[in-house]
Amino acid sequence: MRKYFDSALKILTNIFDEGSYSNRALSSDKTNDMTTKLVYGVLERNVEIEHILSTLVKKTPKGKVYTLLKIGTYALMHLDNVPNFAIVSECVEVAKSNGLHGQSGFVNAVLKRVSRGEYTLPKETDKNYLSVKYSLPQWFIDALYNEYEKSQVNALLESEVATGESIRINSKINRQEVLDKLAKANIGFKDGECGTIIASADSKAIKDLFNSGHITFQATSSIKAVEALGVLGQAKVLDLCSAPGGKAILIGETAPDCEVTACDLYKHRIELIEKYAKRMDVTNVNVVLNDATKLRKEWISKFDYVLVDAPCSCFGTYKKHPDVFLNRNYNDCVKNSSTQKNILKNAVEYAKVGGTIVYSTCTLFNVENIDVVNSVLVGSVVLDNFDSANLPNDKATIRILPSDGSDGFFIAKLKKI
Repeated sequence: MRKYFDSALKILTNIFDEGSYSNRALSSDKTNDMTTKLVYGVLERNVEIEHILSTLVKKTPKGKVYTLLKIGTYALMHLDNVPNFAIVSECVEVAKSNGLHGQSGFVNAVLKRVSRGEYTLPKETDKNYLSVKYSLPQWFIDALYNEYEKSQVNALLESEVATGESIRINSKINRQEVLDKLAKANIGFKDGECGTIIASADSKAIKDLFNSGHITFQATSSIKAVEALGVLGQAKVLDLCSAPGGKAILIGETAPDCEVTACDLYKHRIELIEKYAKRMDVTNVNVVLNDATKLRKEWISKFDYVLVDAPCSCFGTYKKHPDVFLNRNYNDCVKNSSTQKNILKNAVEYAKVGGTIVYSTCTLFNVENIDVVNSVLVGSVVLDNFDSANLPNDKATIRILPSDGSDGFFIAKLKKI
């Protein structure tokens, strides 16, 4: 177990102390299933673990010592097949091998107390009960209950982290052939929304299908944003915040006669879109380096459809990326809104009269969602009900909570009249 604890310590140190994202930190180090389990386990249960440790130590430790205590606490609570004494012993040895000789006795003492269950957890009547139980920041719990129905929030909190990835089959490919290949490789899958399938991404068969462009990974909420846009015919389409390109490529793939202009602010992200289009054999997507916050006069009234998948706080992805809470809070949502309003205002300028604009985010709160949309609902811009089998046709906006195969998402459809 020692090597797993040591590897997890290195990765989590990058995440907690250096601000690295979990997927990048994991990909930069040689990992295995146990290391990945420890890293994501600590991130998913971080609020609970920090509460437990706060009841056992007077002063919060810092740096690697604190991170190692978190790893040990998670392991003691969730690794049923490893004896407690072995977990404590291995963590002590990892402390020593990482230059923490002077703290090894402290690590030993604290983790022994955890193993004996000497910590306390909040009672149901305590303010922080739900926060610790579900290991989510208190502000997040409060904001959810403030904006959603109680039954919706309760269901979200109780839901398990989705297993498997949402996989979209390239519409240019024979779908049944792809399914037959999965069956032949004994890959288990189930049907998702919007024609997707849900399956593990770890197998060679899945990786081969991905590399050949037969499939791609795309959340159903992302697909619904494209469906809301409803591109038809020889239209001109602008995707203002496109990278890594999933929505632009889907538009180009399903509306082959249209012309898509896909934009992003940074060159390396532009290259991601180009690579994505090449892999999926989509040739009607033109990639442009562009700052969406600045009005580009030559684009005014030039596009039949404009998609704004705005940069946001990403709290709708927290089930998959629990580290989103480490460096962001509700104040970041408020800060983002001014940029989002600016981008959406420009998007309206770019749309032709009669054109469609779709605004979407992968976050959950009004300040980044409907409040931004309301900022442009003046004069010639109105809400326009969805026209899609996978969206409610009596509405022009929808909020999607995280679920199996879907990120938390907001989608609004507007028309320029």
